[in-house]
Amino acid sequence: MPKRKRRRKWLLLFRREEGYKVWRYEPLRKDEINARKRQGWRVWH
Repeated sequence: MPKRKRRRKWLLLFRREEGYKVWRYEPLRKDEINARKRQGWRVWH
């Protein structure tokens, strides 16, 4: 069976920086999503 492609999903990310709400919308793979979570981002599906 062939390996599944590591697809990127467009996800909305949110976090607070210096009292401001910061939103980012970007395509991410699963390992990149986990990295963002460790950096303090919240993921909105």
